[in-house]
Amino acid sequence: MEEHMPGIALDSVAIFQRKVSTFSASYIADWRDWISTPPHAKPARLGKILRKWQACRPNTMRRDELSAGHEPPYLDDLIAQAAPHVEVLSTFDIAQFSPIGDRAYVLALDALWNVFEHLSYEGRARAGLAGSVGISKAVMLITDGRVGPAFDSEVRSALKIGKISNASEWQNALLRVSEDIQAFEKEAGLAFSTAKPPGFEALENGRVYDMALGPR
Repeated sequence: MEEHMPGIALDSVAIFQRKVSTFSASYIADWRDWISTPPHAKPARLGKILRKWQACRPNTMRRDELSAGHEPPYLDDLIAQAAPHVEVLSTFDIAQFSPIGDRAYVLALDALWNVFEHLSYEGRARAGLAGSVGISKAVMLITDGRVGPAFDSEVRSALKIGKISNASEWQNALLRVSEDIQAFEKEAGLAFSTAKPPGFEALENGRVYDMALGPR
């Protein structure tokens, strides 16, 4: 991992709120679609959103069982495999994440990396497996925003961190995010959750942080 600089640590509350409020409207619509999707339709929706977000490029991403033209596992299977680990993370808060104090979270995150690196199954990158961009986007969705941000190039650039190649580096990046949030809270004098702009209060902290650093 490269040396990093603050993502939001030096932002005023007003600047932070403006960043969140001006996040891409298209991505906001995708998120609303995801949250409103019933469980039985989640596999198809996950695939639709992740393909739109180009999560696995240049590799070929798996599809849900009903529309797949490939061998298993399907997205349905990946969601099922992820379910017990998502349950462990039901109380995860990126603002308080600690790899030392939350061993169960670390194990769950390790497991989710192993599950979602199979989002893609063929292609010229990583012997066909998904990388950190696809994995972190899938995990952010499947945890309804608790585990975020998604570490695409914009977020990594904002945090001044390099490419993420494995689960350990991903967790180090999440820890960096947590530290950034805590620095913001100290500077602002209020909790991250209460600094969210009006209309975004119900969103999980990981999702809101993603919006602060993501595409406009």
